[in-house]
Amino acid sequence: MKVAIVCFNDTFFDRVRLLKKYYQSKGYEVTVISSDFSHRKKKKIASLKDADTLIKTPPYYKNLSLRRLYSHLRFSKRAEKLMQKLQPDIIHSMVPANSLCKTMVQYKNDHPETKLYFDVNDLWPEALPIRNFEWLPVFTAWKRLRDKNLPAADQVFVECELFLEGLKPDREYTVLHFARSQRPMPIHTRLNPETVDLVYLGSINNIIDINLIRNITKAIVKIKPTRFHIIGEGETKARLISELNDTGAQVIDHGILFDPEEKQKVFDQCDYGLNIVKPNVMVGLTMKSLDYMIGGLPMLNSIGGDTEKLVREYDLGFNVDRSHLEDLAREICEENPEKAFSRRYNMQKVYMDFFSEETFFNTLDEAGL
Repeated sequence: MKVAIVCFNDTFFDRVRLLKKYYQSKGYEVTVISSDFSHRKKKKIASLKDADTLIKTPPYYKNLSLRRLYSHLRFSKRAEKLMQKLQPDIIHSMVPANSLCKTMVQYKNDHPETKLYFDVNDLWPEALPIRNFEWLPVFTAWKRLRDKNLPAADQVFVECELFLEGLKPDREYTVLHFARSQRPMPIHTRLNPETVDLVYLGSINNIIDINLIRNITKAIVKIKPTRFHIIGEGETKARLISELNDTGAQVIDHGILFDPEEKQKVFDQCDYGLNIVKPNVMVGLTMKSLDYMIGGLPMLNSIGGDTEKLVREYDLGFNVDRSHLEDLAREICEENPEKAFSRRYNMQKVYMDFFSEETFFNTLDEAGL
């Protein structure tokens, strides 16, 4: 059996690597196809770990742009041509790019014996902060590319339950949560009782609610000295740092840290990791949540759906109520150290129960792959 895994976006490659490992464990021949343009780095790349073929793809430099849509379209058409050459028995295609839904269905229509699986890792344009402009033809057409073609697949996976609300499928789709192969990190907390230490991990882009991050930090600073750690880069990083400086918090910029042990050194000195996006952005889980779980770092969370439910039911930190930030700040500054410490282990247990490699593979088995 030959399997082609198609993924435009290198930020989805934790999932791609698990899928490759899963199919290879069944003895299948697996080819991973991706782009020679890194969405994460916004530059051309010569290689990508675990990618077997990189398709020449036009670059783009803004997350919300017509150039990005054009890049998706060119990649999707070239991926379809590559399928003609590979003749796979199974196509497992990441979505977005939404245009892959159209081109992979076109291939399946010509090769009905091929099994086609779509794997929805993000909802575009719903996950973008465009709520006042979503009626524009470019966005409605972009959404229709996905919604019209998803039902033609043999199986559709979604990475969180919230996406089922957005897609409103008329057949059963399978929830296949984000997952990692990584085991939980050892916890060696080095908390300073005289300060509150917060950390933001990940891309600092236009869906991050910088106003809410500022207001949370400002409310805490009024009660207790606060240090705010940043691990990551992005187009709105300068604004985030400026807003945080204005609150009186001490900002510590660690840049990009890929090494798990280096990230863990930061997590061990922090009270909470921030998982904060703008309201009405349709996101149910984030990859940074898994990093926090692996590191045993409780969350301050504004994301609805799956994450909100997990935080509430398993005591993983606080779901942020935007109208009661003073109360939140007081709870954080006055909380029982034993309670705070128990949350760190709650985070790691939830990771193993819901987001581990074992759980991921079991879900695929139950889906009949």
